[in-house]
Amino acid sequence: MQGDTLNKLLRMNNGQVTRQQIERAGLDPHLLVDLTRAGKLERVDRGVYINPAIFEDDMYILQYRFSKGVYFKDTALFLHGIIDRTPGTYEMNFPQNYHPTTIDRYPVKVYRQKLEWQELGVEEVRSPGQHLVRVYNVERTLCDILRTRDASDAETIKQAMVVFSQMKQKDLHRLSEYADIFKVKDKIRAYMEVLL
Repeated sequence: MQGDTLNKLLRMNNGQVTRQQIERAGLDPHLLVDLTRAGKLERVDRGVYINPAIFEDDMYILQYRFSKGVYFKDTALFLHGIIDRTPGTYEMNFPQNYHPTTIDRYPVKVYRQKLEWQELGVEEVRSPGQHLVRVYNVERTLCDILRTRDASDAETIKQAMVVFSQMKQKDLHRLSEYADIFKVKDKIRAYMEVLL
């Protein structure tokens, strides 16, 4: 009975399960330890287990481990399918007063922002492993990659602007609002005048 429920959870989550999900389903969390010892599950982080026969989803594991983080800048471009280079280092944005412990063990570049900006434009998209992760929408991301401090490289910016200009679901009004907030309106206008 417990095995059926666990298998259902694993199927629903593309081969991944968390201790929280197990407890919510009314299962004994010791089941995870037993299955890990038997080699049927693999512990990839505190409270996160995968079926070893499936692809491990690093982005989902990081999102689970550091739930206040939002995928940012070039990592967000990748998640939106705007660039196809898999990031070697993931970029995540956190609230200003939040200091995630142990994050230095992972390939993550940490950014911090005041809370009202850190939560602006957050949405969920599917990671390469088909799990939902938090990321900034495309319009917010375009503003983020142009900001002077630590801007993305020129080729990435150009590619992102071209892809955005060709998107059917772009929101130019929202892009303009974000450009005002993040003080990149002139830069955004320069690209959009050429591309649209």
